[in-house]
Parts: sequence; C-alpha cells; structure tokens
Amino acid sequence: MSSPHPAQPDSKLSLRRGLLSVLTLVALTGLMFYIFKDHLSEISAALHSLTIGQTALLLLLGLTYPLMEGIINQRVLSSRVPNYPFLRGLDLSFLGAFGNVVTFGAGTMPMQGYDISLNGLDVGPGIGLMTLEYVFHKGAVLLYAAVLLLFYGRWLLDADSAGLMRYLLPACLVVAVIILALVLVCTSRTIQKLAYRLLGLLPRTDKWQARRQSWTAQLDGLCTESRRLLQNRFLCLQVFALQVCKLALMYTIPWFSIRFMGLAPLTFGQVQTLAALMMLLSNALPNLGGMGSIETAFYLIFTGFLGESAAMSALVVYRAATYYLPFVVSCVGFFFIQRRWTRARPKKSG
Repeated sequence: MSSPHPAQPDSKLSLRRGLLSVLTLVALTGLMFYIFKDHLSEISAALHSLTIGQTALLLLLGLTYPLMEGIINQRVLSSRVPNYPFLRGLDLSFLGAFGNVVTFGAGTMPMQGYDISLNGLDVGPGIGLMTLEYVFHKGAVLLYAAVLLLFYGRWLLDADSAGLMRYLLPACLVVAVIILALVLVCTSRTIQKLAYRLLGLLPRTDKWQARRQSWTAQLDGLCTESRRLLQNRFLCLQVFALQVCKLALMYTIPWFSIRFMGLAPLTFGQVQTLAALMMLLSNALPNLGGMGSIETAFYLIFTGFLGESAAMSALVVYRAATYYLPFVVSCVGFFFIQRRWTRARPKKSG
C-alpha cells in the first residue's frame, strides 16, 4: 500500500530565484559570446549558410534527447507501476531539463520524486529508480566512448594537430574510473556495504547526522531498487540500448552541423568519437545550471580537428539544439505539469 503523498515541492518558484536563474543563463551566454568575439564574423557566416530545413532538422534532433529520456522513464517505472503512462515519463524528462537550469539541479530530484508519487510509487523507490537511470546513462557514456576509441583511437592521435589528445585522454580515463565506481555502488553489494561504513564515519554533530540519515535513506532506496531492477535482465538491456541510442542521436548533431556548414571533411564515425569524448570529459568539469562543462569540453576536443572558428560555430548550433531549445520546451511543459499538480492536491476539508 502506497504511503500518503509527500508535500508538493515549491513549484511556484519565487520571482527572485527565477530571475536569478534567467540572469545567470543570460550572463553565461553573454560570456560565451564574449570569448568568441574575435571569431564572431566567421561564426555568423557559418550560421547563415544553414538553410531553414537544415536548422529545423538540427533542432528536432535536439528534442530527441528528452523524448528518448521519456521512453526510458516510462520503461523503468513500468517495472514498479504497471502501465505507467509515457506522457508522465516525458513530464519527468521536462522536469529534469527545467530543474537543471532554474534550480541549478538542486530541485530536480524532489520535483521528479513528487511527480512519481502522484502515479502510485513512493518517493524513495521513485528517486532510487531515477538515480539508477542516471547510472545507466553514465555507463552508456563510458561504454560507447570506449567502443568508438577501439575503432578510431589511432586516427584520433594521428589527426590531432594541436596535440591535446595526449593530455585529454588521461583526463577521460579518470572520469571513466569515477563512472565505474558509481556503477559499482549501484550493482555491487560489497561496494554498497563499504558505502554504509563510510557514512557511519561522518562527524557526530546534529548537522552531519541529519545528512547521514538522508544519504542512508537514499542509499537504502537505491540498493533495494537496483537489486530489483537488475533481476530483470531484459529490461536492463533494453534501457541500456535506449541510452546508447539517445547518445548516438545527440552525437549526430555536431556531424550534421559540420557537414551542413562545410567546416571539415570528417566522417560520421570520427565525429561520433569526438562527441563521445566530449561528453565523457564534460563529466569532470564544473557547471552552473548545465552550462560551462559542455562548452569547455566541446572546445577542447573539437578545436584540434576543426580550428577555433569552426569549432565555435558547431558549438553554437549544438548548444542551441541540446540546451536552449529543450529548456524553452521544458518551461512550457512545466506550466502544464504545475497545473496537474494543483488538480491532484488534496482538497482541505470543511
């Protein structure tokens, strides 16, 4: 039997918080273009070479990411809530994109947990399953990059005119180790027991003990749901395949951008490899509201193969398709989600 729904998160975000988020987004965007100021004419010329049809295709490809996440959400949550609706899975994807920007990521899990609870699953298991999806995503990022490196690693080192790869590949290896550790926390009982022991070593102050209780509860839900989900091997393979497909579609955006704007004669597989390394490297870099890490990693990875102005041109298109457009769509989605939350809120008696 499901427990009563938790209190609705503060979905009516304060004007100050919303304004701060928008101003931060504008400031970071302005900073990006300030960094690009010496190449604005080349970037503008490259962008103007895109036709309306080509631009529409690139933007539509950007929307495949939240769409694929919606499918993945629906498949995973259906394992605990039969016939979990696809539209609710898509709502979770919108909440992820919206919360990542507006709450700087801090409010994403609470909002998703509350929305899941409205469909019959307690917050603890719901957040546990969403965390597992995140781990599947990280695992797919790692494995896909590793497979592509097997085929294109030699080309990568030979064609790197700037010689950055000799420094970036070790950094990617460090990220790979971190991702592997995250996967083991969710799949290995030995690592899970070690995590519990480490939590027990936290300081005995009230503040740290409150954190320990919260983290222990999250770890409990994660361990329980991971054991349950991993027993369904077909579902795990299905989710992992969907994660790889999601990444592959997103990695086609730089390839189409480069091809449409005539920036470099790189093959489809070569651009997929560069994009996969970019995504892997971005996991080691700090970000604010989803910005900073991707831009830095994209510039570092692609500049040696495209040159500065071409790499920046491809980056502008990539971020417009994968960040700005999904965020705008998520704002519209959040408006309707908020209305559904209001209708679902229990009415006060007499």
